Amino acid sequence: MTATDTTTAKMSGYAPVDGLDVYYEVHGGAPDAGTTPLVLLPGGLMAIETAWEADALPRFSRTRPVIAIELQGHGHTADRNTDPHISQLAADVAGVLDHLGVKKAHLLGHSLGGMVAAQVAMQRPDVVESLTVLSIIYHLDGWLEELRHFQRNPTTHQPSAELIPLLPTEEDFASWHDNFTRFNPKPESFDEVVTKINVMVTTWSGWTEEQVRSIHAPTLVAIGDNDFTRIEHAAEMYRLIPNARLAVLPNTTHMTIQLRGSWLERMLEEMFANSTAQAV
Repeated sequence: MTATDTTTAKMSGYAPVDGLDVYYEVHGGAPDAGTTPLVLLPGGLMAIETAWEADALPRFSRTRPVIAIELQGHGHTADRNTDPHISQLAADVAGVLDHLGVKKAHLLGHSLGGMVAAQVAMQRPDVVESLTVLSIIYHLDGWLEELRHFQRNPTTHQPSAELIPLLPTEEDFASWHDNFTRFNPKPESFDEVVTKINVMVTTWSGWTEEQVRSIHAPTLVAIGDNDFTRIEHAAEMYRLIPNARLAVLPNTTHMTIQLRGSWLERMLEEMFANSTAQAV
């Protein structure tokens, strides 16, 4: 079922993928109108509204169709009864594109959404025109050491004065919870989803170097200079991916990188143009 909001030229709907109705929105025109669309994937616990509406969604939908997708257990998309896996989340994203008849798309994801975008580039390279990953890792050692310990011991570890400014605030969590309770089919399950996502990420085995090297789409690896991801780790990813660029954004954290669209826009448009030229 699809609904259209005439005030924002937004089309929204659900794509049935492997027993789950995955919510999506399309902004900036029909996804099959001739311009390669951009797919936006929010970070863990975030939704379209809380991740992209302040900057990326209005910015990029001015020049091309934008498909924003809410992952399993996020926003309007229900949780499955099974534990989430990055490979399944990637299959869900590809399933939305198949549902919409999109043959190729530029993928942009933040944090968990960026990891899912990279997984799509490995599993379904046929649908990925270019890849932009914000603040991701390819194995858990890529995180700051204290953050890695905190994620594994969230109830017992007291974050240091250095880590606290980098973490989501109480206001962030409140906005995520509010969005979830307003839109999710099981609004009472937010805490359960938080636990499941944390377990999924902290027990993730990561990707091998060979898997990272298998990403052949033009790729932008971007992090903040005060991110969860170590700069050295982002540089390792950049060197492993055959056709990659690296951007370290100044005065930027894991949470504020979503608001750096004005800095990312020129880099992305250049990459989009180059990927199109290579495909011709």
